[in-house]
Amino acid sequence: MSEQGDLLYDPTAEPKILATGLAPRLASLHGKRAGILDNSKANAGTLMLAVVERLKERYGVRDVIKREKGIAGPPSPSILADLTTCDFVLVGSAD
Repeated sequence: MSEQGDLLYDPTAEPKILATGLAPRLASLHGKRAGILDNSKANAGTLMLAVVERLKERYGVRDVIKREKGIAGPPSPSILADLTTCDFVLVGSAD
């Protein structure tokens, strides 16, 4: 800031509002393919794999595709392409 208190750089931006809806709810998990997007935080992948194992045992989830990305930033186009073959995807973090 200058002596007059002027702001030299304003890092804020207007929020982007996307007009999207929610994905339709699955009627059943039986025979479905789960996806995991692991953000590389400690234990995130381990936690989500454990959740998918329970979903396999209890609800008949067929298989899982797990992909990892760096903590910061969006996933690569190839990771997104892989996860679009899934019926649902778990995304989260754990520490």
